[in-house]
Amino acid sequence: MKIDVRTPDGNPVSWQDATHPIGAALRIVPRFTVDAEDDQTGLGNTLDVEYDQAEGRYVIRQATVRSLTGAEVTGTELRQVRLAEVVQAASPHCVTFTLGDEGDGAITAAEVAASEGRLLPKWLADSLVATSESRNLPEPARSEAREARLDAVQLVYGVAALTGQPPAKAIERELNVAPRTAAHWIHLARNAGRLEGLGYAAGRPPRG
Repeated sequence: MKIDVRTPDGNPVSWQDATHPIGAALRIVPRFTVDAEDDQTGLGNTLDVEYDQAEGRYVIRQATVRSLTGAEVTGTELRQVRLAEVVQAASPHCVTFTLGDEGDGAITAAEVAASEGRLLPKWLADSLVATSESRNLPEPARSEAREARLDAVQLVYGVAALTGQPPAKAIERELNVAPRTAAHWIHLARNAGRLEGLGYAAGRPPRG
């Protein structure tokens, strides 16, 4: 699937467009347009997507469907439209995060990803898990490691929740931890104010 993510005025989305704060460190693009072309279905979609404060995630406000080949778009073709997947692919381009010191600047979640299907570089995930399991670190290093882990949980939870994916499952996958550990880290991040403005309703049926 090929996507093109732009601001409502038609400019390519960049980290400077992420003006809405989420939690302690995330900033998101509050509204964007994504144009997607799916060679498998032969359909193109243009979506107007907006962050919904009440839902705590991105929602689709308007959608149009077109044939990439010029063929008629019938009900059969419309049943193949995968709007949720388009939002999931576009949203990481609209979520910014700071890794390291504040002076390092913001980057998008899409830029953080080391490979397709990941939200965190594997080296970073492995490092965070290894540090969390260490019992021999001095307190300053342990405190720094805790903050880095909260940053990682916020990023993964945020991107997952904003796109309607199960955040706990994303954390289990990205950080390679057990469900109980993921739940505990989410609890710590929520108590630290890192997950404010994010919501995910367990069992919500997929849309699109």
